[in-house]
Amino acid sequence: MQREEPDGIVIVCDFCRRDWDGQEPMIEGHHGSVLCLECLKRALVEQSTGDGKYNCTLCLRYNIPPSLPRWSHPEHPEAVVCQECLYQAGKAFGRDKDVPFTWNASQYPPPGPKVT
Repeated sequence: MQREEPDGIVIVCDFCRRDWDGQEPMIEGHHGSVLCLECLKRALVEQSTGDGKYNCTLCLRYNIPPSLPRWSHPEHPEAVVCQECLYQAGKAFGRDKDVPFTWNASQYPPPGPKVT
């Protein structure tokens, strides 16, 4: 997410709405959607299935089955990230030697059904 300020464009995490300071790791999805590392860490622990189909803010897939786990920040439930995007972001952050994060798939719930 981004917003325009008099001094330029500010990049913002779609989930917690924290401004990017240029230092904190963030990952970009489609059409400028952004997930910060702190939200990723929280989402990996708190992800769950829910009622009804949903749309993912990062990959822009829609009508995702409710059986596929998801996460949204409690203060901003309109932004939702699917488990597949969480795991993809976790793997990407885990490969970056400058990011203080280790991806270990065995510590997270197994992936839900593949969405097509």
